[in-house]
Amino acid sequence: MAAVAKTPYGHRVELPQVARALLFSREEPPALLLTTEDRLGLWDLSAFKRGAYVNPGLEAFGERALFVMSYEEALSPFPEDPEAWRLVLEVGRTYPRGGLLERLSRMGYARDEDFVVRGEVLEFSDLGLRLEFFGEELERIRYKEDRRRYVLLPKVGKKEAWTSKKLLHFPGPVYLDLPALAPKEVWPLLEGRAVVAFGAGVELPLFPLPVETLPPFRGRLSEAEGFIRKALEEGKRVHLFVRHPRSLEYFRRRFQGLPLSFQGYPGPKGALTLLLGSLEGGVVLGEEVLLTEAHLYSFSGVRPRLRRGQGVEDVGALRPGDYLIHPEHGIGQYLGLEAREVLGAKRDYLVLKYRGEGRLYLPVEDLALLKRHPGTTDDPPELSSLGKNEWQRAKEKARRAAEELAGRLLVLYAKRKAAQGRAFPPLPDWDPLIESGFPFELTPDQTKALEEVMRDLEAPHPMDRLISGDVGFGKTEVALRAAHRVVGHGAQVALLVPTTLLAEQHGKTFRERFCGLPVRVGVLSRFTSEKEERAILEGLRTGAVDIVIGTHRILQPDVAFKDLGLLIVDEEHRFGVAQKERIRELKEGVDTLYLSATPIPRTLYSAFVGLKDLSSIQTPPPGRKPIQTFLAPFDPLVVREAILDELERGGKVFYIHDRVASIEARRRYLERLVPEARFGVVHGQMPEAVVEETMLAFQEGAFDVLVGTTILESGLDIPEANTILIERADRLGLATLYQLRGRVGRRDREAYAYLFHPPRLTEAAEKRLTAIADLSDLGSGHLLAQKDMEIRGIGNLLGPEQHGHIRAVSLEVYTELLEEAILRLKGQAVPETRRVVVDLAVSARIPETYIPSLEKRSLWYGRISEAKGLGELSRLERRLRAEYGPLPEEAQRFFALERLKRLAQAKGVLSITEELLYIQLVFSHWPLDYDAQAFKAFPHRLELTQYPPGLRLVKKGLSPDQYPEVLAELLYLFKDR
Repeated sequence: MAAVAKTPYGHRVELPQVARALLFSREEPPALLLTTEDRLGLWDLSAFKRGAYVNPGLEAFGERALFVMSYEEALSPFPEDPEAWRLVLEVGRTYPRGGLLERLSRMGYARDEDFVVRGEVLEFSDLGLRLEFFGEELERIRYKEDRRRYVLLPKVGKKEAWTSKKLLHFPGPVYLDLPALAPKEVWPLLEGRAVVAFGAGVELPLFPLPVETLPPFRGRLSEAEGFIRKALEEGKRVHLFVRHPRSLEYFRRRFQGLPLSFQGYPGPKGALTLLLGSLEGGVVLGEEVLLTEAHLYSFSGVRPRLRRGQGVEDVGALRPGDYLIHPEHGIGQYLGLEAREVLGAKRDYLVLKYRGEGRLYLPVEDLALLKRHPGTTDDPPELSSLGKNEWQRAKEKARRAAEELAGRLLVLYAKRKAAQGRAFPPLPDWDPLIESGFPFELTPDQTKALEEVMRDLEAPHPMDRLISGDVGFGKTEVALRAAHRVVGHGAQVALLVPTTLLAEQHGKTFRERFCGLPVRVGVLSRFTSEKEERAILEGLRTGAVDIVIGTHRILQPDVAFKDLGLLIVDEEHRFGVAQKERIRELKEGVDTLYLSATPIPRTLYSAFVGLKDLSSIQTPPPGRKPIQTFLAPFDPLVVREAILDELERGGKVFYIHDRVASIEARRRYLERLVPEARFGVVHGQMPEAVVEETMLAFQEGAFDVLVGTTILESGLDIPEANTILIERADRLGLATLYQLRGRVGRRDREAYAYLFHPPRLTEAAEKRLTAIADLSDLGSGHLLAQKDMEIRGIGNLLGPEQHGHIRAVSLEVYTELLEEAILRLKGQAVPETRRVVVDLAVSARIPETYIPSLEKRSLWYGRISEAKGLGELSRLERRLRAEYGPLPEEAQRFFALERLKRLAQAKGVLSITEELLYIQLVFSHWPLDYDAQAFKAFPHRLELTQYPPGLRLVKKGLSPDQYPEVLAELLYLFKDR
């Protein structure tokens, strides 16, 4: 780099990113560049004909190369002795059998579990690696294909036990990108290293450079062309780096009046060289000019940092700030964990904040008592007061309301079950004919929903079932198979949908699936010609048409069926009052199936099992990936890159601009910003026919980007559309955002949602947007639905009068009360959950030295508390060891106590408490059933007590560390309850 005469070690350098990349590419390896996670993609040096390892691991240790790492990666755990934790396998080298197996064991690989030994062959099935030996000499390495060398890394999870940091083990000078954002932990690790800082935020002298930083062109390409022309006339080498081949082709046409070169860097003098490269900024370096596509379109020259939704790693994961419900004390806010020592025993306690200055310290063993309250948006729940009994009063009012509602629901249910209907029993020859056309395997939830629907069809009374589930989770497949069963019995099926587009799409799906079968499918919509409509209506009267799919046209008086057997209603809530009344007339005595994309929370679902016919599909189809959600202030460059990234992989884009008055102006702006793409527009003030034609044209490939209002919230299933950009997302509600985002990610391709907002947000809007970004896991819509139901009420399912009680005690607690009331009114026993109280002076916890992260420790405590039996607990213990290494003594005792609790529960024990001289075990029953002979031979003194029913274990000769093990041995003498 001619502008820099010597390497500026120990200095701060002010350069645009493209020039920083050029300077780093000229460094003699090994050398290291540290940057933020979201800027890693900018450091592809291939445009300058250099390679670089990005976030290298043990496999790159010892290489003489250029390395690029995020700051987080640089601080990640790394072994003190890296060579001991990696195994370099090379054909021709000898590996003594005993030493090799011991090395593999140290690296976390278990024989017969992670690898198998078959004679002179070692096979790692999970890795797809096969090693063939001749004696002790490695003769062949098979990994996808034959190779001469392979570096085997430790089993995933082992790195948690490493004590060093990765930055310390990659030598050479260190370049810091955006040093102001570097974590403070980085600086001590850089002592004694040659450092170059790209940007402010570090106390190093500025290195003066004879460079000219160019202002951004803000999309004014004619102005950029004038600048390039002038530079070429001055004999400069001008380079333009673009991100995609599509853009390369566009700029070739756009600048065809200039002398162009494609020979790569450095280009010839007097010519504009076009190159592929994800770089940013613009600069003049002597006789060289470096321009980037980002610089031509950027407004500020600085990329906004995108806040990416992390995804819910574990739906039950406990995080500080969460709202939790204690059965006795009500709603409190979780503040974190606190270690406390009581009577010499150290334990972890959950700290819950209540109204005023109230604090509750709850042992982590009691975590299972707590319920989650979905208070995550701008509508947080009201905290309860400790000691004022108001929670119990609110709960009692809600219980009475639930009992009233349960009574009404039981009457409705009984009436429905008493009505006479028609049975559609299985058809062994006919039923399998539809299954072969389904290219996927049914998910467990789909299978269960299908079984429930078929059971309803086989019963002699009318079906009235709702199938609820996330967007694209397979409700239609269940409905299609139900329709097939009914048609097989000679009856007709009507599928009612809210829009013409959905009618056309369902029509296409049904025709494809019934192709080759004696089934006639008709579609009644605006796209149906008059002649075809007359034929379909006649066919419905005579029975020639088996299945009709349509909008509210099906509800018109002139539509008559010869023998209607099944009515399927998609999204009933989108029909008007008069239409719903007509649906009620139509379904009299007819099996009816409702489909809804609003997910029903599991708690509400369980409350209705055996009462309201409800099936919930919450398992994502195989291969579906979570939608990656980005939050950012609006930036044209981000818009351009998002659209081009999607187009480059052959996809389509939705763009939401929720203002009809300015939507055409927005389209023209986008056409200038992304001239490589074709744009269409839809909004609610257009004639419905035009909207439908535009949507179909988009589906068929006439447009790359569909610009629309929130009318796109429910529309066509377009598998190729896998990116959505939403302007002013802060103005939209949670449910709307969730439904809009559900327009993408319908297949096995990764989908992206960009939620743009103003630079300054209200606290409420920020919480709402963060909530939607965090709910990026598939099937997590039920969490959103739960909160949305608490905010807006659930009149469709429970009635609006219940809303106040739900707000007071939470949806989960209310539906539990409802479930209990239903069971009592049906004369069934309400199952009691027995809880074992274990109060022993034993130091048992997961120490912060073992898992430093509060969130991770909370997560593990949550997982352990939810473990149902000893087998699940053992699996969790093995997983914890694999991730973090051997358990410290306190953690071993914690697991021992958890095992004791589950064992005690199985034996009918209510409590295990420590007194001065003995440990008292109280059982729920008397007499006790135990092995009398083994009881007498027990090595510690025991005393039976009838009041309370149980026994005493004398503590003499026992240390607290021995309590869990000795008590477990004792409980094994008793019979399970």
